Amino acid sequence: MESKSDFIKRKLKEFYNGSVPSYIIDAGKTHLTIRVKEGLFAERDYVVTICSVQEYFSFESEEKAEEELAGIKGDPQFIYNLAMECFRWFRFISPEEYR
Repeated sequence: MESKSDFIKRKLKEFYNGSVPSYIIDAGKTHLTIRVKEGLFAERDYVVTICSVQEYFSFESEEKAEEELAGIKGDPQFIYNLAMECFRWFRFISPEEYR
């Protein structure tokens, strides 16, 4: 029988067409852990949950110079793309939640 972590790894490879990006550190049905570069030598891991994606889309505004998703701050287009990627993952891994 396939373990939960093996299942997630297999689904990540399937979702990313065989090559999981290096910024994806961990994943599950309700979270993605994303590694973000912060400065020249610093990196930080952020946990993006279904709730943080829902919150982002609830308060999305085009007027801001900077957006935020689960503590990740940056250019609005970058944050939007990241939020969409996370949303697609949650929909992919838990299709029963999005019927």
